[in-house]
Amino acid sequence: MRYLLLALSFCLIVLQAASADDASRRPPNIVFIMADDLGRGHCGCYGQTKIRTPNIDRLAAQGMKFTEFYSGANVCAPSRSVLMTGLHTGHTPVRNNGLKRFLYDEDTTVAEVLKAAGYVTGGFGKWGLGDTDTPGVALKQGFDTWSGQYSQVHAHFYYPFFVMKDLQKLPLPENEGQKRGRYVQDVIHQHALEFITNNKDRPFFAYLPYIMPHVELIAPAEARKEYEGKFPKLERKDPRPGYLGSDDAHAEFAGMVTYLDKLIGEVLTTLDRNGLTDNTIVFFTSDNGPQPGAWTDIFVDFFDGNGPYRGAKGNFYEGGIRVPFIVRWPGRIQAGSTSDFVGYFADVMPTLAELARADAHLPKQVDGLSFAPTLLGQADKQKVHEYLYWEAAGQKQEITQQAVRWGHWKAVRNQPNAKFELYDLRTDAGEERNLAGESTDVMRRITAICEEAHSLERKYGLATPESAKDYVR
Repeated sequence: MRYLLLALSFCLIVLQAASADDASRRPPNIVFIMADDLGRGHCGCYGQTKIRTPNIDRLAAQGMKFTEFYSGANVCAPSRSVLMTGLHTGHTPVRNNGLKRFLYDEDTTVAEVLKAAGYVTGGFGKWGLGDTDTPGVALKQGFDTWSGQYSQVHAHFYYPFFVMKDLQKLPLPENEGQKRGRYVQDVIHQHALEFITNNKDRPFFAYLPYIMPHVELIAPAEARKEYEGKFPKLERKDPRPGYLGSDDAHAEFAGMVTYLDKLIGEVLTTLDRNGLTDNTIVFFTSDNGPQPGAWTDIFVDFFDGNGPYRGAKGNFYEGGIRVPFIVRWPGRIQAGSTSDFVGYFADVMPTLAELARADAHLPKQVDGLSFAPTLLGQADKQKVHEYLYWEAAGQKQEITQQAVRWGHWKAVRNQPNAKFELYDLRTDAGEERNLAGESTDVMRRITAICEEAHSLERKYGLATPESAKDYVR
């Protein structure tokens, strides 16, 4: 009997060791949170002093904060296209907002890469890369479930009549008749928390492209109340209801940012409650810089949304594309660390693939490179970009804007047929002194990069750029 008990004890120890080894081999969960039109200067850890963002700041204190990370583009849809495909805007299929651009069957997304590696995948928020009647809809691009808005215009409103749940409309009767009964971001957020909880026993990818703080400017009452009367009031300039909120629009915006931060805190709490924190990598970023135009005073100037940089959403100056980017993985990423790695959204796909051990499922063409070595403290193994490239396209896929970062040089062309401007970011991060006229060798290299990076043929095998009309629907 004694020998039998010893044998059973030995077997139990072996089984426990095997179980622990299996747990250690389980790939990490991934939560990717992306704000909408949040400037890096809106976050406390990047210098904001008027708006509270304690949970975003906590992520930075517990993880790695990037100082030279860029979005995929200067507006919403192409930025998301770059994030999903790992292709910069010279190759990715969606190169500007509108015109019913969408992803195609031949496109491979981050969700498809992770799904092939055994992840369950869920998206919660604004998609912008294809509606239900296109091949670009999220459920055809690797997501097991989606809750939110496929249409970008639908995502502009916080009290809509419905929200999309997979391929069906989920009615919100509380909002009918212009009533403000149910804040749509709360609905989306609740679905995200349920997804995390329901999938705690298997690897998951939770993509949270939340719609805040994109206009319309309407914060939940409890969030706005914190800031009411603290900031100057302004005259409404936009006749659309809610687009400038009340005359206390600064309080509306500050409330929206702090409320977004509160939701991020609830995501972190959900991970804690389910014992997932240590094996979950949390990313936080924004799709582009702060909203200008009628909202410049609020988004950009008063709250210093672009920080020390020139420009905002819609152009390729630093303020339009240099975004907050924070990554936390307790025990694996050094807490309170900072990185000056120069990267952008095209790098997300190969990075997630490496972290999830899904490299075998990457598509043949990816413009990004993995920054996993930077995250894991292996700087000696980190590859660097020769250059970063951005472009925006018009109705016939003609180039309307371009930008290149080549080392410390930054070239920008924000108008069709305009000449490039050139800035040395080492000494001129605010892009104030145009050196294009006196740096001819640099400009020759910039020109060559633009010719190399822009290609419809490379992506779709098209014979001529004119055939791009087939992809503008």
